[in-house]
Amino acid sequence: MMRKALKGSLAAAAGIAIGLGAGGTAMAQDDEIPPATGQVDSEPGIQFNEIPEGHSQFVTAQMLSLSINGGDDRTVYCIQIDVGLEGQLDHQERAWGDIDVEDLPLVLGVLVNGYDGSNAGHLIDASGAGDHTEDPYGEFNADQVAYAATQAAIWSLTDGYDIGEGDVSVGNEAVDTSITLIRDYLLDNSEPIDEPPMVPEVEVDNSEAELDGSVVGPFTINTNYGSIAFQQPEGATVVDEDGEEVGEFTDGQQVWIDFGDNEPSDLTINTESVTIVTPAGRVFVPVDADSSEVAGQNLILAEEHSEEVSVEAPFELTLEDVPSEETPAQPQLPETGSDLALIGGIGGAVLVAGVLAMVMMRRRRASAGGDWGDAA
Repeated sequence: MMRKALKGSLAAAAGIAIGLGAGGTAMAQDDEIPPATGQVDSEPGIQFNEIPEGHSQFVTAQMLSLSINGGDDRTVYCIQIDVGLEGQLDHQERAWGDIDVEDLPLVLGVLVNGYDGSNAGHLIDASGAGDHTEDPYGEFNADQVAYAATQAAIWSLTDGYDIGEGDVSVGNEAVDTSITLIRDYLLDNSEPIDEPPMVPEVEVDNSEAELDGSVVGPFTINTNYGSIAFQQPEGATVVDEDGEEVGEFTDGQQVWIDFGDNEPSDLTINTESVTIVTPAGRVFVPVDADSSEVAGQNLILAEEHSEEVSVEAPFELTLEDVPSEETPAQPQLPETGSDLALIGGIGGAVLVAGVLAMVMMRRRRASAGGDWGDAA
């Protein structure tokens, strides 16, 4: 087995980035990643009785969702109470630094604990708002109550808006009590969370990889893709720790390359598809037909959106021979008699409709057991 102390160990990483335009079509211009795009849908919500400072009318927690890249509707919330919703316009994803909204890390903390489109009952119970008679909300339902309470918590962070206590909405005691309790629960139990990444990427860590007979590994996959499906390479098989064949890479996964009766050599793993994840916390802004921003409500995504895209592109594995400075016999290449050390990792790039974005980093150690050198 290849010992980690041997010279030649290498950390390799590949950054994969692709963007989807409207309708799920992958595209880019000048190597820029196009943002995800969503269309707004809305359902009736609950009106708050407290008029925000500087406004002349009540505000309503209208239940909003986005159909991202033509997919299923995903729950979103307003993060600017003093700007009107441009519901007829497309909304495009933007980085947090590109919008003028405060406390977004705390807003994301609220979203993680708040109503995401499917957890109204859990949220009502967790906040202590569930001690009511059956069907307590009259003309409203639990989803509207949970959404309104989450929206109230968000507006309190982004706009300093306070719905007050007691008669906060329609005068239905159960509705008012539940909204207040859920809002307070979210504000009291949410911690700030950093901005989620906007660009998909993958890293493959082979710093612990060793050659054991005909098997090389482990490779640890780190990615914010949902998954990367691939074809098995010629002359080898990608397997898990039990030696079972695997057909996709996922975050945190460890894999090995089993060459079987074949001699270990360079190989290529071709991808078939990737699942792109737009995580909760991404912000969307209204845009015109030219994708220029338009003044209007900014929206924040409350539940992740996943989308599978067909992708055919290579991940390459390179094996090189490295002269040994150790005296004990080690696994050797027949042609050279030198130690076989894995100094290349699985790397690659997703290529869709002519779009390629790739970063490859390699680091070498100067000697056995030495510190990592500069990236080359």
